[in-house]
Amino acid sequence: MRKLLRAAAPLVLVAGLAGCGSGGDGAGGDDGLTVMLSYKKSIYWLPMLIAEDQGYFEDEGVDVQFEETNGSGFVTQQLIAGNVPAGWAGAPDAAVAFSKDDNLRALMCNPPQNIFRIVVPDDSDIESVEDLEGKTLGIAEAGGGEEPIVNASLEAAGLQRDADVRILPIGDAGPASLNAILQGQVDAYAGSYPDISTLTADGRLQTRDITPEQYNAIPGDCLVTTADALEDDQVRDQLVGMARAWARGAVFAAENPEAATTIACRVVPQECEDMDFATTYVKDTIGLSGVADDADTPFGHVDDSAWQTTFEVLAESGAITTDPDAGTFAGGGIAEQFASDYWDFDIAATREEARSSDGN
Repeated sequence: MRKLLRAAAPLVLVAGLAGCGSGGDGAGGDDGLTVMLSYKKSIYWLPMLIAEDQGYFEDEGVDVQFEETNGSGFVTQQLIAGNVPAGWAGAPDAAVAFSKDDNLRALMCNPPQNIFRIVVPDDSDIESVEDLEGKTLGIAEAGGGEEPIVNASLEAAGLQRDADVRILPIGDAGPASLNAILQGQVDAYAGSYPDISTLTADGRLQTRDITPEQYNAIPGDCLVTTADALEDDQVRDQLVGMARAWARGAVFAAENPEAATTIACRVVPQECEDMDFATTYVKDTIGLSGVADDADTPFGHVDDSAWQTTFEVLAESGAITTDPDAGTFAGGGIAEQFASDYWDFDIAATREEARSSDGN
């Protein structure tokens, strides 16, 4: 997973919808909808796993097939070329693509919060990024997906990288990096939430999140399409159905994490060889889902201000050299209506179904 995070820099796990143009194969016609995942089926895609297992896609009348590919660059290129009507893409990659083609629109995100975090041991006296002055911050390696957040956070705190704060690569999340934190070789750690789930799974390390709040809203992977594709009613209806099934999966998971874990482990057993890790990974994935008890905010909804923050972080890192309009990318009324449409299901019934399920 870490390798893909780096390859997709600066974010993780991308998916696309196969087809040729808004009416081609895989675009919602008689052959159904083909969805390509840039990463193998994983707990990261928990709402999708549940929706697939529980038959939610079929309920919504979407004949969807998921195929694994190997990166966000491919998906965004296909979107810009007009070869696919829509795709799941890491938010920064999608934002960079929009800076090259302002016909792109972002509809919903999974998760709708930043997946890269800066954490410290729970007993640390470090309370904020400002407190990292004179300290050492561990990362996996130079060029990792967490670096844009690290760089932006340090700059916002008035700290200079490698002058005020030492940045030390300590390798992928695993025994060596865990020992580096436990033994005090680093005072803080920056990585993706699955990395942190790995480090905290066995209970020896408890962490506190010190990521600046303004960066929490930067989303994970987002369903991106084009303004042109949204004008095709058949494509839009299929995308709404897919998004609604996905959102139902997110509601199910939030209501019954135990059943969600059982389902995930049945679908992706390779991620459940260590059940401490699997349980933590599911819990952390649900925690970032943003599904609240009041159900006022649709799962996956991201507003203009979050995209503006994303663009600013990317501009600071040099990934974007133009001044994209966040409101246009976020779709304005188009995205609002899309969210209203996919969030239009019996949430109480989905919660009741989840409560009565043991995941089998």
